[in-house]
Amino acid sequence: MIFILKLIVIMELIDTPNPNAKKIIIDYDGSVLFNALSEINGVSSVFSGPGFITITKEENQKWELITEDILNIFDKL
Repeated sequence: MIFILKLIVIMELIDTPNPNAKKIIIDYDGSVLFNALSEINGVSSVFSGPGFITITKEENQKWELITEDILNIFDKL
């Protein structure tokens, strides 16, 4: 018998006062995601704290593509 366990991660992507930054509230260890999020094309920085991650994009990038990549990373958890 084979059992497959899928981890369900609850996340919310929130606008910040900086239009180039979004905050993710998570109930998951953000350090695990840090490298994957840092490698997204158009992301200039990732900051991780207890219960949240802040992602800052390059000024000339659009959030639509970056958000799609973020969601793909969370879908793979």
